[in-house]
Amino acid sequence: MSGTESFADVLRAYGDRHPPSMPFAGDEAASWAVGFRSAVDSLMGLVPDRVPLVVEETDTVSERDHSRHVLRIRVSEVSTLVAYLLVPHGLSPTDKRPGVIVSHGHAPYGIDSVCGVRGMEEGDNGLRAYALSAVRAGYVVLAPAWWGWAGRDGHVGRVGERDKCNVIQMAAGMYGLNVLALHIQDGQAAIDVLAARPEVDALRIGCLGNSYGGRTTMWLTIYDQRIRACVPSGCMNTFRERSLKLSSCAIQYLPGVLRYGDVAELFALIAPRPMQLQCGEEDGLITPGDRDSIIATVRRAYAAHGSEDQLDYALHPGGHLLVWERAEPFLRRHLGA
Repeated sequence: MSGTESFADVLRAYGDRHPPSMPFAGDEAASWAVGFRSAVDSLMGLVPDRVPLVVEETDTVSERDHSRHVLRIRVSEVSTLVAYLLVPHGLSPTDKRPGVIVSHGHAPYGIDSVCGVRGMEEGDNGLRAYALSAVRAGYVVLAPAWWGWAGRDGHVGRVGERDKCNVIQMAAGMYGLNVLALHIQDGQAAIDVLAARPEVDALRIGCLGNSYGGRTTMWLTIYDQRIRACVPSGCMNTFRERSLKLSSCAIQYLPGVLRYGDVAELFALIAPRPMQLQCGEEDGLITPGDRDSIIATVRRAYAAHGSEDQLDYALHPGGHLLVWERAEPFLRRHLGA
């Protein structure tokens, strides 16, 4: 007998009967944020203990307008983060530049893609090299490698044709670990390193990224107040929609988040800090109705804080891309040059 039952129907029915219990209603924003943040914190699960920061530089390459340093950052008792540090040429010993954490998405080569190291000749990948654009604009950039991409992909040969994100979350879940929580911890270690750099003004730290890079930008900005301005791009879809389409990779969310809220509520936690939400009108991964609902909620959150001018909604005519030309003036406004 061929089956007609769908697990998506189970999820739809369950979600209909158990909607999020803490939607943002637009009033008492401060008290709502405290309660919702506490609920989200309860979903983090286990994370390894941090260890004292140790940074090893394993290579340096001098490009025409910046240097690229390969770093190994000791994060925890079991984990080391690989990252690129991009520093503009010509800085004086007294220069203090804004620093930017740049988060890669599912780009083919991870940090190599966003930092312009390889893949530039492949289609529109040059448009995805937003870390390279940032350093050329004068920012000091630190780009962490997420698990499964260049620098942290030693396990990928075991994955075969399966989704590499889903596979590592399945394995991590057996220990009660969540890969997103590990990435948030990695991102905070990256901020530690960036803020400690002599050429960086630790009071002017930003974060940006597209797709999974946009999602991690959202999460890292929620969890680290040192981020003064952020540009999440390509991530204005809801976890509810991703769940029902069975289409999200498993490292986007904290398990159980839909018990309390969805992506709109998570973005609302960033208010009143400056945020530019980018989305492409031709982005086939984002449902226009969900996109419009998210921005409406986030606007209410910023209005409740009296900080409407700190939110910039950059709906551009492109696809699943971060448009640097939209991000740059926003970052200059809030972080300086």
